[in-house]
Amino acid sequence: MPRCAWGLLAASLPCLLLPAWAAEAPGRFPIRQGDRHGAIDATGKVVIEPQYDGELRFSDGLAVAAVGSKVSVVDVDGKVVISPLAKVGIGNGEFAQEVSLASLIAGPFSEGLAPFRMGRKLGYLHRSGAVAVPPQFDQVEPFSEGQALAAVAGHWGSIDRSGKWVIEPQFNKPFRFQEGLAVVLVSGKGYGYIDRQGQFAIPAQYHYAYNFSGGRARVQLREGHGYIDRQGKIVIEPSKEYRVGADYREDRAPARAEGKGWGYLDPQGDFAVAPQFFHAREFSEGRAAVAVGDVRNHQWGYVDPVGNPVGAARFQQAEPFSEGRAAVLVPRAGYGYVDAAGELVIGPLEGVSQVEPFSGGLARIWFNQAEGRWGYIDRSGKLVWKSSP
Repeated sequence: MPRCAWGLLAASLPCLLLPAWAAEAPGRFPIRQGDRHGAIDATGKVVIEPQYDGELRFSDGLAVAAVGSKVSVVDVDGKVVISPLAKVGIGNGEFAQEVSLASLIAGPFSEGLAPFRMGRKLGYLHRSGAVAVPPQFDQVEPFSEGQALAAVAGHWGSIDRSGKWVIEPQFNKPFRFQEGLAVVLVSGKGYGYIDRQGQFAIPAQYHYAYNFSGGRARVQLREGHGYIDRQGKIVIEPSKEYRVGADYREDRAPARAEGKGWGYLDPQGDFAVAPQFFHAREFSEGRAAVAVGDVRNHQWGYVDPVGNPVGAARFQQAEPFSEGRAAVLVPRAGYGYVDAAGELVIGPLEGVSQVEPFSGGLARIWFNQAEGRWGYIDRSGKLVWKSSP
C-alpha cells in the first residue's frame, strides 16, 4: 500500500482514495448525561454511550470525540476510525512536540475529507487519517460536489480533491455555488456569476446579487431589485408598485405592495397570491407562514401556493416546514408543531422553552433553560430521549 510522501505523517499513514459509498450513514443525534456526551439513533436508542468531553457533531458519518487530551474520530456506531494514538510532530528544535492527529481537525467531514490545521496553514485529511491535501491554504471550507473553497493571501478560489486549483484564487470574498452558479464580486465592475470552472456565465454588472433559487436570482439594479434567469436576462424588472423581499422558493417570492401588504410573485413577476398580509415568509414543503392583522395585533398562520388559508391564523410565531411539521407558538400555551393541514398535532408542549425543526425524524426541544436540559421528540410528539441534570 502506498505511503504519503509528506512530512512526518508519511511513516505511518497510507495514502487512500475515497471510496464511492453506496448509502448515507444513519442519522445520529448528540446527547448529554451530566458532563458526558454520546449519541442516539432516530428511535431514541443510545448507540454511543455518554463518555466524551464534548458534543458529538456528526457530519458525513464521522465525529471528532475527545476524552481529556485523547482525541479521536468515531463513526456512527462509535467505532474509532482515527485513533488518539495517531500522532504527528509539529514545531522544530526545542519547540518540537507530538500531538494527536485528530486534534488538528478544523472542520466537519464532507465527501470523506475534513480540513485540518498545521501551524498557520490548512489542508485536508482523508477519513482514514491520510493526508489528502497538504496544508498550504490560509482558509478553507468543506467539500461539495468534488470542490472546496480555499483562500491564499486574502484571495478565494476552489480546489479539487487533490488540492489542484479549479478556480484560481482571485476573489476577495468566499462564494457559494447554488444551482451550478455562484455570485462573485469583481472590483470596479460589480457582482456577476461564475460556473464551477470559474468562467463567467453572467458578467459582473450588478450593484448587488444573490444566489440562484428556483431558476431565478435577485439582483440590485439602479432602479431597485429585480430577478434574472440563468442566462442573465432580466425576467422581472424592478417595480415601483411593490418591493421584493426574498428569493424564490417553490416558484414563489414574497413581495410587498405599498398600502396593500405582502403577497407572492410567480416566476413571471405577476402576483400569484394577492398582497394582503401583514407579513409573509418563504415557502417550504408547499406552505408559507403569513401574518394577518396589523403591527399591534397580528397572528400567524399558513397558506398554500395559491393563497388559500391552511388552518386558522392563530399563532404567536410560525416557522417553516421540515419533514411535514412546522414549529408554532400557541399564545399563552407554549410551543407545538402543526401538520400540512395547519392542525396542531404536537403540543402545546408543557415546560418547553425552545424548539428546533425536525431533521432525520427527530426534533430537539429545550426545557427549563436554567437547568440546561433538553430532549428529542419524534413526529408523533413522543419524547424519545431526555437529558438528566
